[in-house]
Amino acid sequence: MKNAVLSLLVLAMVSTGCAQEKTGKTNEKSKQEIPAKPKAPKMSKEEMQKNIAENAQKDFAIKENENTTQAIKILGETQEVIDFIAKNKDKKAKEKLAKLIGELEIMMTKDPNLALVPVDVSYEVNDAVVDIPAAKAITKAAKEEMDKGYYQTAKELMNSLSSELKIKTAYLPFATYPDAMRLAAALLEKGKKQEATDILVKALNTLVIQEVKLPLPILRAEEYIKAAAKTMLNEKKDKKEVAVLYLDNAEYQLDLAEAMGYGKKDKEFKELHTVIKALKEDIKSDKETKAKFDSLKEKIKKFKERLFFKKK
Repeated sequence: MKNAVLSLLVLAMVSTGCAQEKTGKTNEKSKQEIPAKPKAPKMSKEEMQKNIAENAQKDFAIKENENTTQAIKILGETQEVIDFIAKNKDKKAKEKLAKLIGELEIMMTKDPNLALVPVDVSYEVNDAVVDIPAAKAITKAAKEEMDKGYYQTAKELMNSLSSELKIKTAYLPFATYPDAMRLAAALLEKGKKQEATDILVKALNTLVIQEVKLPLPILRAEEYIKAAAKTMLNEKKDKKEVAVLYLDNAEYQLDLAEAMGYGKKDKEFKELHTVIKALKEDIKSDKETKAKFDSLKEKIKKFKERLFFKKK
């Protein structure tokens, strides 16, 4: 099942990228301020997408435990009750609903503080394939539209800069679900089958959804840094050049994330650039780099978590 979900996620990342092209006049000064796009690294687009997908699976996969397994089972049994009612199998519907309520009560007795239990995770990729000049041109155009009062046009322009991996986790709300099942059972006993069905359908449709959005440029920068660190461990003659190229691409992705408005004013962008530049100098000077790579990987991990995993 995990491999199937991973394959779907990788496929989504390949198929949903759509190029967004926009040009604009810039003066010489602004041209100098825009970082040049580095040469493409040895890591293929497909390998990058696979790595990001695997990390998402690792970070957001539902941890299987007794509560999760039981909650998923309860959702299936709720649908069974609805099906029984629709087929006028009232006796089976009542028996199944009574069993379901009993299972819920046992779970709540074991853990009175049980609130939200994860039952499903879904992934969505929206990847605007733009470079830094295009991103700057789009943001400039959006600001101009805002100044004119054309807010919806500005919104559409900024939406075109969205380059994110969205992870949605669905939770069964144990604070309200048992009450909904009891109410449905009471209605069913009174012969009010449609009302009971409506309550059950509503319960299935009121799962609590929590969404996390992760900017793809930052995820790519993280992967390039990991690849650079791994490259420095091999014995190939060109390892220094390859590692520096990976770090060049990591820097560009961080600049792109900043140009697209992801944490634009955050001082850690500058700190990450400073560390990367120092690391490239150490590589070129044949200095020991493992400790600095470990520090850099930890910095970007915490940066990502602080800005996006735990953003409120």
